Amino acid sequence: MFERITLEMSIKPFYRTDEAFVREVCDRVFTGWRQLLKDRREISVMLWASDGSELLDWAGDETQTFEWAKYIGTANKALLAPDEDKAANPHEKKQLYREDAPDMTYATLKRIVRCLHEEGRRLFPDSKITVGTIFDIGPEFAVSTFKYKRHTEICGGESLDGLGFVDAVACLHADSTHYAAFPDGIPEGTPFGTFLGAQANKFLAAMGFDYLWLSNGMGFSSSPWLMTGKVYDGEHFHPERLEDTRDKVFEFWRLFREACPDIPVKTRGTNNSAGIDYATDGVPLYDLYHANLDFDVPPNSPWAAINYNYGLEIMGHMTRVCGWTGKGFLFRYYTNDPWWQNSPWTDRYEGCAGDIYLPLSVTRILPDGSLENANALNLFTMDNSFGEIPEECINEPLPHLLKAEKDVPDAPGPLVWLYPLREYTTSHDSDTLAAMYFGDKYIMDCINGGVPLTTVISTDSFREIKPEHLQSCVLITPKQTDCAVLEKLNLFEANGGKVIRYGEGGLPYAEGAQGMLDALKKFGYGFAYETRGRNSRLPVLSLCRRDNAYLISACNMDTTTRISLSLPGGAPVLLGIEAEMNGDKAVYHFSRCEHRECRFLVTQNDGVVSAREFASVNVKYRRKLILSGLEDATVRFYPEKNGASDARVSEYINDGIIRLVPGWTLKVDENGMEYWFAEHVTGEYLFLMTGGKE
Repeated sequence: MFERITLEMSIKPFYRTDEAFVREVCDRVFTGWRQLLKDRREISVMLWASDGSELLDWAGDETQTFEWAKYIGTANKALLAPDEDKAANPHEKKQLYREDAPDMTYATLKRIVRCLHEEGRRLFPDSKITVGTIFDIGPEFAVSTFKYKRHTEICGGESLDGLGFVDAVACLHADSTHYAAFPDGIPEGTPFGTFLGAQANKFLAAMGFDYLWLSNGMGFSSSPWLMTGKVYDGEHFHPERLEDTRDKVFEFWRLFREACPDIPVKTRGTNNSAGIDYATDGVPLYDLYHANLDFDVPPNSPWAAINYNYGLEIMGHMTRVCGWTGKGFLFRYYTNDPWWQNSPWTDRYEGCAGDIYLPLSVTRILPDGSLENANALNLFTMDNSFGEIPEECINEPLPHLLKAEKDVPDAPGPLVWLYPLREYTTSHDSDTLAAMYFGDKYIMDCINGGVPLTTVISTDSFREIKPEHLQSCVLITPKQTDCAVLEKLNLFEANGGKVIRYGEGGLPYAEGAQGMLDALKKFGYGFAYETRGRNSRLPVLSLCRRDNAYLISACNMDTTTRISLSLPGGAPVLLGIEAEMNGDKAVYHFSRCEHRECRFLVTQNDGVVSAREFASVNVKYRRKLILSGLEDATVRFYPEKNGASDARVSEYINDGIIRLVPGWTLKVDENGMEYWFAEHVTGEYLFLMTGGKE
């Protein structure tokens, strides 16, 4: 699945800069993740050497030193004095990550890039090895005299710790400093896009970098973390500002690509969705995708690790990928932080893999009915704030990354979001701006409220797709303004298709997730949550399909929550965890993170039913599951897709004897999934699968 793996890192581990030590660090970077890196088409390292100001300052002299990301805390704030308390707030005072932090020259950076290429090719000769660099719009990572002394006029966006973010559409004042692409200085009024592109062309070629990563909304919004901007001030939408803001964003990309036509560009995007970005800052994502600008689609935001807003992460990710014109998309995972003395895997995630399984279940449906999942993975970052490469942040998440890759959906999820990317990001009236803004926030709230929505289809793809590809799905849709889409949607519903509408004419912006949960019951999907804590967060779930089974993943912030699940056909009995039965509902107490396979739907009045793996000890039946606690139950058993007709049910006998049970019938459900069916089942049984052949 992952064709490209990117290891992001600062240059803090290179606290000695001689060639032998640089190579030693490069070797550790690659070998630590060998199990994940082997057999990939491309292996990349993305260096956070500075904040991109080293690119802006590049004058062509490799002996020149540059400011680099050697601090803990906001780099453009004052340095903590030796006699000050090291427990000071890192947003108020920065500290060196180690007292002997070396000076860095451009020649040293070039050496690191070269050694990464060479060591990568030595260790993985069959993979393409690339090394990238970054440009960030904020004050966090390195001291920037360019942004905060010489050219404060470009920092007109959001601010952090009182320091502004670069606005990509800004123009530069005159500057007589010598730059590689502007040897006589910067002329007054030079667009920042022109300057950035020209400098990038020179700098990347000189240092040996293969691509540029535009960080924190660069090229999209100068307020990437806010839900307000140039078009929406928090109270009113201003459609009269749309044309100007749209045009300026487009102009940045046009000028940047004019000055830098060939360098591959990868983007981080904002923390928000396509609809919110357009409604607040006029970001014309659909048109940018179709303008041949040669940049990669932004990935999922890393902020769920910080504020636990998984709904925003998943919702925003779906809006950006649904109408992407390229192949595949990126999943980015936050393991360490080189600047703020936190390592999300160990502290923010508590060693739980919810932010792996949930966003990796995001799937988009293409016009021909096929699916696309993430085909690239970025690990952000290898090193921590002290320049260490903690082994626990490799060894512990690694099995989950590999399992999540193996378990990506191969069929549309039961719930599918029909998203009007084109209509939203080309609109011009305040009513539509409000609809997209509050509609996207509503879906965010639904996901945060336990609605397991991770599959998306754009309206453009919906116009082309054959309805039978979606017949098993519940389409969740805002008001549609495209006549062809609306006509097809109405016809789909009239012919038995399942549709839930929200916004004008559908579920209101005010009922929150409960309205959606109630509407889903009509189609046999029951998700209910009973919390005990006064301020308990509801669990965030995904419900996917793979290999003729359901997969349920969860990030559960309160393990006392009673979670009740029901699917069409019965209660999902998950492998490896006990289900308290209540008719067609199964009640669970999930741990902090769950990723469970479901091959049984059971209807039973009460009692406790459990399913688990059972040692095969059999050449024909390569996999056995044991289902226990059945009392006059109705059971559906969903075997693996290949060899479903060869699956069988046996009595459970301790000595391993197989005694097949009659009375089970092979059927096909409303989703086109094959299952074995029986009624009035009591006791404990083995369910046998041959493993089939691909």
